Amino acid sequence: MADFLSELESRARRRFVRWDPSLWRAVCDGPAQQLSAALLATGGDEAQSRALAETYLQLACEGIGLGYLFPPSAGTENVFSLFWNRILPERLVRAPASLRAELLAQSWNLCENLEASPLWLRRIFHRALRDLPSLEKLPETAAHIEALAAEAPRKKLDAVRDLTWIHLGAEDKRFLPGAVHFLAPRVVCVHDRERSAAGGRDAVTFGVWLDSPPLLLGPMGCREEVAPVAIPDAHLEAAASLDARFTDVHDAALEPHAIAATLASSQFVVVLGP
Repeated sequence: MADFLSELESRARRRFVRWDPSLWRAVCDGPAQQLSAALLATGGDEAQSRALAETYLQLACEGIGLGYLFPPSAGTENVFSLFWNRILPERLVRAPASLRAELLAQSWNLCENLEASPLWLRRIFHRALRDLPSLEKLPETAAHIEALAAEAPRKKLDAVRDLTWIHLGAEDKRFLPGAVHFLAPRVVCVHDRERSAAGGRDAVTFGVWLDSPPLLLGPMGCREEVAPVAIPDAHLEAAASLDARFTDVHDAALEPHAIAATLASSQFVVVLGP
């Protein structure tokens, strides 16, 4: 294995400008060791386990060179880092031996495809897949997320009958919701009212996926200037009649199936639905 690792690194140094030798060593000594030990502990075919561990390392090497894989010290985690640092070392061994190579390939394909996707979609996958029960559920879970993320709900907002309160203070205790807009039919971006772009820094913005239950997506890095949107008074009045807390709207965004609103003195974003 030592010769194999040395040859992988030697080729990577020649191929990749962004090669990170310290990250490569951390992967080899950490998650790769964990995966190899877990595979050998199953008592299965040793040659098959070795081949799978080598494929994992080849893909990790590619991920480092392409800038997909981050070290834990980076303070952030993308889907590739989630899979190669945590999910694959922990859960690949739990899958039937006959499926492991295919599941490893599916993991790579998903992570690579997401690198070219919008940030909000990458955030959805990262947050939704952290609790993936098993790798065998990956294809159907990914298909479910893609379908929900891309499609608008069929039920239109003819009248407000439901309010969903989403606490953004759970993501950041200082966050004061201000301007709000839709990034996709089911994805809302909320801008902090106080921490706007200034002095070379980005505005503080958080995303929310309007699934059931809603999923907080973390920072969005959004630089969009959000223009005020006119919301039908009847919808706002209906929301106030449903919940006395719904008062003093600061900003709102309208889609055919929903309204997202921030309030003057609240850390919640409120979604008005049919």
